[in-house]
Amino acid sequence: MSTKEEYLAMLDNAYKQLKDVVRLSGERFHPPEPIIRVEGRQTHIVSFKELVSILNRDPKDLARFLSKEVGSPYTLTSDGSKLIFTTLVKPSLVRSRIEKFINLYVICPICKRPDTKIEKRGRIWVLKCLACGAESPIKKI
Repeated sequence: MSTKEEYLAMLDNAYKQLKDVVRLSGERFHPPEPIIRVEGRQTHIVSFKELVSILNRDPKDLARFLSKEVGSPYTLTSDGSKLIFTTLVKPSLVRSRIEKFINLYVICPICKRPDTKIEKRGRIWVLKCLACGAESPIKKI
């Protein structure tokens, strides 16, 4: 049997090898309110870059999902800071679809935390939670 000092040294070594996981205070996850502007016959999500960085998702995945949901082609600016729908879309519809994306592809269905990532295993897409370790199959984006 190891001594207490050896055990603590092994424990410290194990903690160093663990990946850092973003810890929240236990409060419900509240993404920022997207800034949406209607300009002529186009709808612009001005805060798109901030939104995808907080959600920790690929901008193209969120843009593709929103495009399918609202039924409008889209354009991303070259720096990825703004998403532009080429037709007029109600801002309330865009907000509700962003919330749907968060519920389907960001929030863990087990522990309700946003600390997740999307992995592909063969032909199956999986939402892997970094907080509780749960893995849930999801539909392809």
